[in-house]
Order: sequence, then C-alpha cells, then structure tokens
Amino acid sequence: MKLKPSVLITALSLSMGITALPAVNQSSAHASSWHTSASIPVPLRGHWYAKANPRQGVNIYRHYIHFSGEKSVRITKWRYVGNHFYHFHYRGDQGYPTSLHYFSSHKITMNSFWHTYFR
Repeated sequence: MKLKPSVLITALSLSMGITALPAVNQSSAHASSWHTSASIPVPLRGHWYAKANPRQGVNIYRHYIHFSGEKSVRITKWRYVGNHFYHFHYRGDQGYPTSLHYFSSHKITMNSFWHTYFR
C-alpha cells in the first residue's frame, strides 16, 4: 500500500506535535511556593466568628490577621499547600506557620485557640 508523501509528512508532523505539546505547556510556577509580595487571597478575608464563642473571632485583612483580644500580626509570607490548606508566616512566629483550612465561604479552621470559625 503506497501513501502519498504529503499524507505521510502530515501524519508525521501531527504525531510529533502531539508528543511535544506537554513539554511546551509546563510552567515554572509551583502552587506550594511562598508568596512574599502578594496579599492574602480574597476568599479568606473578612470577619470570622468562633464557633465555640461567637463573641470571639478573627479578622483577616489584606496583609494582617487579628485575633480578638490580641494584637494584629503582619503576614510576611503565605503559601497554598493543597486541598484548601494555607500556611502563613508572620513576624515573631518562631518558624512555625499558622495553618488555615478553607472549607467554604462559611467555614474555616485555624490552629488557634478557638479553632473553628464561621461567617
């Protein structure tokens, strides 16, 4: 069975293009890289009430996190770890990041005193 040279060249170029496509689309950005100049993601911002005591809560601003009854801490860097988990570093945290788990726009958990927060 003889194939025309143009059909053979077209098939060869398509197969080479498809195999080279994944190598072209790779990006150098990683989801787990630390963000130092960016602000806290918008869905996390706002006032969150503690589930155990609604009079207590946490305010998350663009660059600050403020727990009720404490001073605000400035976030120096943050990263998305995966599965809706975020880690935050702030000045004076002594190397241990603050973890935040974003369940939905109505519920988060943090490794703080009141743990579970809602809107």
